[in-house]
Amino acid sequence: MDVFRLRRLWATLAVYETGSALKAANLMHMSQPAVTGAVSACEADLGTALFDRTSRGMSPTRAGDIWCPRIAAAADHLRDAERALQHWKTRTRMPIQRLVTDSQLRALSAVIETGSFSQAARQLGISQPSVQRAARDLETLCGVTLWRRHGARIEPTIEARTLARYGDLCFAEITQAHEAVREIQGLMEGTLRIGALPLARSQWLPQALAATLTQFPDARVTILDGPYNEQLTALLHGRIDFVLGALRPTPDADIEQEAVFNDPYVILVRAGHPLAPGFNSATDKLTPAELGGLSWILPRGGTPGRTNFEQFMASKGQPSPRQVVECASLVATRELLMRTDHAAVLSAQQVETEVASGTLKIMGPPLTGSARAIGIATRRRFVPTHIQDFFLQAVRAAGNRN
Repeated sequence: MDVFRLRRLWATLAVYETGSALKAANLMHMSQPAVTGAVSACEADLGTALFDRTSRGMSPTRAGDIWCPRIAAAADHLRDAERALQHWKTRTRMPIQRLVTDSQLRALSAVIETGSFSQAARQLGISQPSVQRAARDLETLCGVTLWRRHGARIEPTIEARTLARYGDLCFAEITQAHEAVREIQGLMEGTLRIGALPLARSQWLPQALAATLTQFPDARVTILDGPYNEQLTALLHGRIDFVLGALRPTPDADIEQEAVFNDPYVILVRAGHPLAPGFNSATDKLTPAELGGLSWILPRGGTPGRTNFEQFMASKGQPSPRQVVECASLVATRELLMRTDHAAVLSAQQVETEVASGTLKIMGPPLTGSARAIGIATRRRFVPTHIQDFFLQAVRAAGNRN
């Protein structure tokens, strides 16, 4: 993670907003030399000038016009934290955004992530007393209880988790700002942090990613899989920037969704399944009795795929099956299909290659009403870098081919 001192960033932002180091110094309650030093330190860290100095003041360079609005967005996340904490009737209304330090926020996030002060210290590479002191100072600054002890175990309060989330988003925005400036310096090595739900992993995401890496071979890519709720948490904390897959009807209020294409579920069996010979996938349908007699490999309960399947079975007068293997892994599902007489409910796109090669067979038309909106989930107010924007365009183009 890039390390930029928050107070330096806010001083630089004040210069951007006021047009002079003197006015910024009055706004920040700092001396003018301190403000000038903060700007120079940021410029040294970035390796480029953020302002042109003239007798009339300081005007932003191209890099300044890219850097400073993103730093303003980072500051907004801490103001959101301040408003959230005030909701819990804090003992103080001190300006958290101005006074909190990067060390305090990093310590808070590390303790919540690791579950202890000692492990947080190891993760951050500092002493345990330093982590504890940062946590205590932050608690005093915010005027709320951030920790509760249960014997030797500490439990973060909801206030702590809320503050940590906004702190994580602040740092994510700063990283975005750094990468955006590096792009105009010709350094196209930014990050793509992608959450991939099951459907996205087979063809859609790889197609878009291959196109992006062809254009930007130095881009750094991280792909997170796992349950939707885990990916949603990562997205809300800024640990990933997109989630690709089936859209949810009621996402978090801080999440925006964009539908790219629709994809239905189909019933699949291995080519050598007893019901497969002579079955015409384009015209035939499984009877209710045949459906009721099958053993199934299904998505986990509560997922859109499982809910749709249960609705489909109910429409055929069949109860939810008892012989079920719950599996979220496409690889495991395909292997189990090939080795047993189970049937599976999967996205048509996920098994396009296996159906074309004749190893798996679709048993009838798509499940009635199973076409789901597949698309992109991002954070509200998220502004992509050039590389991220190229990737999103590639995602849309790959989806439109499906």
